[in-house]
Amino acid sequence: YSSKNLAFDLIAFLATVVFVVVLDWQTRDVIWGLWICSLTVGYAYIVIAIVSSVIHADVDQKAAAILQGLFLIPFFSVHFGMFHYVHGVFLNIFFPLIEEGQGFPSLFAMLSTTMTLFWPLVLTTFISKISDFQFKGVDLKGNSAFMKPYANVVRMHLLIFVFAGLHFSGMSQMAIYPVLLAY
Repeated sequence: YSSKNLAFDLIAFLATVVFVVVLDWQTRDVIWGLWICSLTVGYAYIVIAIVSSVIHADVDQKAAAILQGLFLIPFFSVHFGMFHYVHGVFLNIFFPLIEEGQGFPSLFAMLSTTMTLFWPLVLTTFISKISDFQFKGVDLKGNSAFMKPYANVVRMHLLIFVFAGLHFSGMSQMAIYPVLLAY
């Protein structure tokens, strides 16, 4: 862990704390903010890794890399996107935010609402995670190339469960800052 990463993380955390205080975010807001961060930052990581892998592929491997990219981007768009959509449906049951849809709000409603409300958290998360991005490409054939976004999803799930438990026990406001620090 480098001092550069620590500096990015510290700046992102302090900016997030300022946004939480100034915008008076509650548990629901932080949970939905974590959701949109996981989706946007994770998806950006996936797309950048694929596109940069195609760009940096050797000339003799360029056609194969393009074909892989044409398969992988739609695959991860559906897989990663649907995973977050289903997660968002459950979030909306326990921490209502999206009013349209009778329990199944559209993905567009989730995206537009959460990006409008929680863009500061998305911005600070991008700042914190920028050093994780693979601008020189990844091994598209390797199994671990896209583990970082999915590991972040697991971390987000765990933090949401922690938040939910603290929320229902009446202690969620006290936990916002330590949970954000862990995130």
